[in-house]
Amino acid sequence: MTHETYVLIAKIFGPIWMAGFFLIIVIRAYSPSRRAEHERAARSILQEDGVAQKEKGNA
Repeated sequence: MTHETYVLIAKIFGPIWMAGFFLIIVIRAYSPSRRAEHERAARSILQEDGVAQKEKGNA
């Protein structure tokens, strides 16, 4: 196989591969069945009220 053949294969299948990967990521991110998991992850970095009260008292 020549270099031009490899370039042609990469130009054809590269965008198809990347579009498929992107589509899988979007489907997994916006799937309604995963909403609770995403909400839990989003709130995991927030402080609880009790922790925030203790930190204000110590500062």
